[in-house]
Amino acid sequence: MPVNRFRYVIAYDIPDDRRRAGVARALEGHGERVQYSVFECLLQTKQFDALWEELSELVEEGEDSLRVYRLCAACEEWTR
Repeated sequence: MPVNRFRYVIAYDIPDDRRRAGVARALEGHGERVQYSVFECLLQTKQFDALWEELSELVEEGEDSLRVYRLCAACEEWTR
């Protein structure tokens, strides 16, 4: 049975050095850094949920910006 994995683009803007470093460390364990504050991660839904929970504990709501975009199959084919 095939495993469904999705490509997620995760970007962040975090002014605090310590929180920013923690988010980067968490993401490095799950994906590839494609820009300084942008990662691409190929994850199963369960893996993404666990990562999102971890990231949510690291960021400060109202101060930090954390964005996630899940690419559909057609978008993923188009991505360069």
